[in-house]
Amino acid sequence: MRGILIVNTGSPRSNHRHDVKEFIGKMLSDPLLLSSVPDWFRSILAKRIIAPVRAFASSAHYSLIWDKENNVPPLLYHTQKLAEKIEQETEMPVEIAMRYCDPSITLAFELLMKKCPTLHEVVVVPMFPQYAQSSYQTVVDEVGRCFFQRDYPFRLKIVEPFYNQYGYIKPLAERIRPFVAEDYERLVFSFHSLPLEHVESGWKKGKDFDYVYQIKETVRLVTKELNIDPNKNRIVYSSSIGKNWLKPDLLETMKELAEEGIKRIVVLTAGFPADNLESLYDIDIEARKVFMEHGGEKFSFVPGLNSEDCWVQGVIKIVTSKK
Repeated sequence: MRGILIVNTGSPRSNHRHDVKEFIGKMLSDPLLLSSVPDWFRSILAKRIIAPVRAFASSAHYSLIWDKENNVPPLLYHTQKLAEKIEQETEMPVEIAMRYCDPSITLAFELLMKKCPTLHEVVVVPMFPQYAQSSYQTVVDEVGRCFFQRDYPFRLKIVEPFYNQYGYIKPLAERIRPFVAEDYERLVFSFHSLPLEHVESGWKKGKDFDYVYQIKETVRLVTKELNIDPNKNRIVYSSSIGKNWLKPDLLETMKELAEEGIKRIVVLTAGFPADNLESLYDIDIEARKVFMEHGGEKFSFVPGLNSEDCWVQGVIKIVTSKK
């Protein structure tokens, strides 16, 4: 029997500063994130310098978007709900794991085997539509590392980035559709920024690793599915931490659009299917504030696909695709 493992980046265990500091330190210690930093210095930089500095502001941001009703980070809640719905629909065992912090990949393997002792294949779904070494690749590498630590009785099948698959494009378009049915002036697609060295490295390898190409294809296909004016689209990047990162910047663009006289915009994160800090804080709180303070009148935030029924069916389609 087949099982499904859904893997995402992860979130801190709580919104308290200690847990946020631990999460940031673990994430930035990953050599695929801070690849330009020497190995001997990376952990020191991540855990002793960057994490303590960023923990205060980040914990405050997490507090604003934390799912207080369920006492979990939104990313974890939505990923778990997605897994539960897929399991109900397919009757296949489904578990979730996070690249950093809990639940771990190893624990997910154990839980899948408990659910199905005759498991012969696990389909791994990294929740990243577009390829980047700091998201998709690090998840694939970590899944492989955990898998080869012991003699598991099943094989792995890794789902490739699904930036152009209909199972992703259609649900994304359906999520956007109600917002563009009304009068709007710009549809802003926000993606996580990357160091230019990562972008260039992927571009040299070809389309399967080209982050910017895959982003543009996603936007093109969604625009086609919605049958909307491509001239109203804007692609922006958030969370850059240096000069040599992908631009244009999300917040700078919000300010520019408002000052140009644009009054009504629709904004979404098309690179993260589940709502997280980058969508709920960076866009729905911070970007909204910048746009409105500089003369904007209507800021519409498109929620993530999360565990919407159309996305449940989309993931099933992606998992069962022969590609």
